[in-house]
Amino acid sequence: MKNKISFNKIFWIGMMLFSMFFGAGNLIFAPFLGVQAAGHTPLALLGFICTSVVVPISAIIILARFKDGRSMLERISKPLAVVFMSLVYLLIGPCIAIPRTATTSFEMFSWLIPDTGLFRFLFACLFFCSSFLVALHPNKLKDVLGKVMSPILLILVCAVCFGALIMPDAVSQVIVHYDQDPFGTGFVEGYQTMDILAAFCFGNIMIMNIKNEGIRHEKAVHGVLARAAVIAGLLLAGIYGLLAFSGMLRSETLLSCTNGAQVLSALSGQIFGGAGQIINALIFLIACFNVCTGLLSCVSEYFHDLLPKWPYRKWLILFTLAGLIVSCFGLDVILSVSAPILNFLCPVAIVFLVYGIFAGRRKS
Repeated sequence: MKNKISFNKIFWIGMMLFSMFFGAGNLIFAPFLGVQAAGHTPLALLGFICTSVVVPISAIIILARFKDGRSMLERISKPLAVVFMSLVYLLIGPCIAIPRTATTSFEMFSWLIPDTGLFRFLFACLFFCSSFLVALHPNKLKDVLGKVMSPILLILVCAVCFGALIMPDAVSQVIVHYDQDPFGTGFVEGYQTMDILAAFCFGNIMIMNIKNEGIRHEKAVHGVLARAAVIAGLLLAGIYGLLAFSGMLRSETLLSCTNGAQVLSALSGQIFGGAGQIINALIFLIACFNVCTGLLSCVSEYFHDLLPKWPYRKWLILFTLAGLIVSCFGLDVILSVSAPILNFLCPVAIVFLVYGIFAGRRKS
């Protein structure tokens, strides 16, 4: 039994956590913030980072003291813990976040794949089958998501962002939604990444991968998890900054874009020409695949722990099929349903985290 592991292994665990957080919403909202906030981007970005980085990473560290969100909430009320955590897992799982990964990925391939119901379904089948196969081995996510997929994703995103930073166009003088309270607007926008709620769900999978490295002592596991969370937080904040300022520096020519997906697509096209479509599609596909795989693992592990008569594999099959079915309704329907629910649940989750700060550590 070891109490320490190398920084190199902690780094890859941090990369795995980054990949589980950084999905479709994370890609969409930051560049769109830069276009809309324009000259107010620094203050808006600060608010955005508060709810999309600081709170989720803090949540990972706080909840590690209790094993997971359910264990912490059981100190208040066991029925509350089951109801709240089950609702959170269903929302970030088959109801919203998991199907959103497939629909967003498909939107990025609209230039290559005909936008018909049949092709959407076939694309979703291939996407979910791939995620299912990787999620079958949740204790190996560090090797697939952390060491392989995340570095590729970071290289592609940085290539687009550095191109925009090196070759800026013009910053728009038109401020949309951000002229009165840029910090507050960015703060609320950060809810849409769903990372505050996702943080309540990632603990078990993270601890599983840490213990797979031979770490068993409780304090040592928490220490590794805290350092990995900080690494993930720094990566998230850095990428959000690059995306937001890339949108800001070309906001004059991107004002016609109505969402962040269009902003990234336009940026990629402006910088890389015809190859930009391929780069943009790969960015979204990898990011969405990482998040989908991580969420399938987390949700299946939670419900297996809650109702152990059903093995992990059966839960995984159920939620993969559920995500496939919901994704057929399309991205617009999913986003329209998610916003009001998230605006209610995220503040509630923050209140629970404040409780977790002052609650005593769980008993071994």
